[in-house]
Amino acid sequence: MSAALSQTKSNQATRLAELRRQSGMSQREVADNINKLGVKISYPRIGAYEADKDIQIKMPVLKALAKVYKTTIEFIERGDTTPPKPTGANIEVQPLATGGEGGRILGSLPFMEYVNLPFIPYTAFGTFAENCRDPNYEEFRFVPVLKRPGLDYDNAVVIEVRGNSMAPRYPDQSCHVARPVSDGNWQYATGVHGLSLRNHMFLIKRIVGNKEGTITLSSDATNEQMEITLGDINCMWKVGEAAYMPSED
Repeated sequence: MSAALSQTKSNQATRLAELRRQSGMSQREVADNINKLGVKISYPRIGAYEADKDIQIKMPVLKALAKVYKTTIEFIERGDTTPPKPTGANIEVQPLATGGEGGRILGSLPFMEYVNLPFIPYTAFGTFAENCRDPNYEEFRFVPVLKRPGLDYDNAVVIEVRGNSMAPRYPDQSCHVARPVSDGNWQYATGVHGLSLRNHMFLIKRIVGNKEGTITLSSDATNEQMEITLGDINCMWKVGEAAYMPSED
């Protein structure tokens, strides 16, 4: 990073322009590299970022720019050469507090490391189920989630549970990290999963049976079961650790 960019006259636009100059890439090449990361952007947009210091850049684009330029989001936005560790003061907890006041973000401690993941509310389940193979995460809010050692967060999302069919472990309004399962592994899946079906439904159920192309799903609270075939599934997500839990009554 250029030391000149740390001066008070530096702003987001000048930092982006200088980062691109140092990279030796054209605006078109930067846009091409960002598109390769799965974030859609046009090269005139790169020029707009370099011309307007007040322009708002969405988080997926910021992350891609940081990766392409081998820098950090904090440097692009504020010129910080050493990004601060997350603290309770700068971790935004409201996006996940969908159940009103009193809920809790898990593990919000100053020394913890966080990752920003797309948040899929229940109101977006239909769209998510329909477009899960080519999701446009720019349409979603991103929320901070505690990174746990040994877990993969690539392409992970946070999904909201609505209804108590999966209570008590997955109660109404709780939010959980979900990781994609490749279609070659669907026949081996067990445990709680999010299932995007080809009829554009999105279900969160426990897989209790998986045999000869037929999956048996169960609701934890009622033990009610249903069967679907592997051909009914559009995408599958393994539901993991909680990111938000509503407060107890």
